[in-house]
Amino acid sequence: MDSMQFNHPDSPGQAGPEPSRRSALRALLIPAGAAILGGCASATRLGDAAPAAHDSSFGSSRLEPDGTRTFKNHLVYDQDGKRLRFQDDLIRGQIFAATFGYSKCRGICGRMAANMQAAADLLGPLMGHPVRFYNFSLAEDTPDEMKEAMEFRGIYGRPGWKYLTASAEVIREIRWSFGFFDVGEEDTLGKPGTHTGMVRFGHHPLDKWSSCPALGSPASIAASITWLYPADRRPSVAGLDGELGGGLPIPGFVPPKPLSAQS
Repeated sequence: MDSMQFNHPDSPGQAGPEPSRRSALRALLIPAGAAILGGCASATRLGDAAPAAHDSSFGSSRLEPDGTRTFKNHLVYDQDGKRLRFQDDLIRGQIFAATFGYSKCRGICGRMAANMQAAADLLGPLMGHPVRFYNFSLAEDTPDEMKEAMEFRGIYGRPGWKYLTASAEVIREIRWSFGFFDVGEEDTLGKPGTHTGMVRFGHHPLDKWSSCPALGSPASIAASITWLYPADRRPSVAGLDGELGGGLPIPGFVPPKPLSAQS
């Protein structure tokens, strides 16, 4: 494995504090056009929203001619020490759910992992073929520490699961790419109130994205994955009948014009 420095902060931030209501709401920020469904943000195609600025220091992406999105190709490592690239290996062509947490967590990480595991149980054979679940370390955990956490939670070796680590700077940029930040404020990674417990869902080939609280129901998490699919190809999953059905529109929302119609 390529060498990498893994630091171990002694600050209370590693405990993964309970999220404040304010930071949790901000982490749910999604592109205009999505509806709120059962506490989750419905899947929306980012390409149909106003184009994002590409000169930001964090979270920049580029919409390709084929309609897919290219993120910065950061170097990360998984629980087995395997070297991976964020765009090429984790995003491109994938359907996934991503969370952020700590291997040694005294806060919400255990409940988040339990809910994600229960959601994976509902998804059954979709896990790994094609759905993947990612958990990014907020503490520069080593691969061995992440593997130990996965074994403790009964996740290690299950299809579709990866725990991922990288430098603090890389994880910060990935968080910003997924929308986990406070608008208009400096990044506060490691400070109280930043561990919101949200899940970011993505269907890269369709450029569809959504989010949901990881502390919500496992059925809502699993249903959010299925709603990334087009209606005519949406998988039928036992136990999810009626989940997320009937979205509530955002008051006063006016749908933006498609990119092709914008002058």
